[in-house]
Amino acid sequence: MTNLKTFFLTLLSVLLLTLPLAGKAAASGTELTPSIQAAFDLTAAVADSSSRSKLNSLYSELSALSAQYNSREEQIRKLHESNAQSLLTVKEKIKSIDQATLTRLTAVVASTKARYQPLFDQYSALNKRISLLRGMRDKSLNSVLRAQSDAMRILVQMARQDIRDQEARLKAAKEARAKKIAAARKTLAGTDSPQTSIKSQKSVISSLNKRLSADWSDFKSAIRKQNPSLTSLSLNSLLSGHRQIAASKQKIIELEQKIAGVIAAASKQIT
Repeated sequence: MTNLKTFFLTLLSVLLLTLPLAGKAAASGTELTPSIQAAFDLTAAVADSSSRSKLNSLYSELSALSAQYNSREEQIRKLHESNAQSLLTVKEKIKSIDQATLTRLTAVVASTKARYQPLFDQYSALNKRISLLRGMRDKSLNSVLRAQSDAMRILVQMARQDIRDQEARLKAAKEARAKKIAAARKTLAGTDSPQTSIKSQKSVISSLNKRLSADWSDFKSAIRKQNPSLTSLSLNSLLSGHRQIAASKQKIIELEQKIAGVIAAASKQIT
């Protein structure tokens, strides 16, 4: 009777292992479903006491690492999305650095030139008239016109100096803005290195995931056959891959946090 019960339990676990999993598969590819647990328990049951204890310990660690895989994946996603949004915000702020000041000073230069333009036009017309009358013998008129020109020249010089002063303020504001933008962008360039490192770590994880997929197939095959030795080997291989992935994911989290720090520093520069 006991042998018959064991046979049916074994048959049930095999059938469950071969059925497609309902719902979304775990991101790690090692979803420890009830069917996997049942098959593993049957395999552990046929192992000797020492091996059973080791198998249970390995399986518990795999369960923890598999859960950690998904939680860290979510943490990385949130950090990355937050950084991407913050980076866009900072870049927009950089574009608008002192833009209001430049707009105001540009308007001041334009209005100053417009205000003095009638004076310049009048001065130019007076000098043309003096030039045209130069050949005439009316010394009295020439003298009056030259006196007017001399008096007006002082006003023109003052006007031109006022324009130069306004243009100098505008130029200084443009240079100051350019320096602020360059400094902020230089700070943001600090994200380049961690972003490159993140790509490298993701490449490592991608390779490890392929290995995990093969190891996972080996593990399911081992528990289907109720082979404790092969189960132990596949579990050790799975754990090795998961540990390396966990380390890479932790590095990515730290790199994303570093990027967040750089973006915050750049943001502080332009506030």
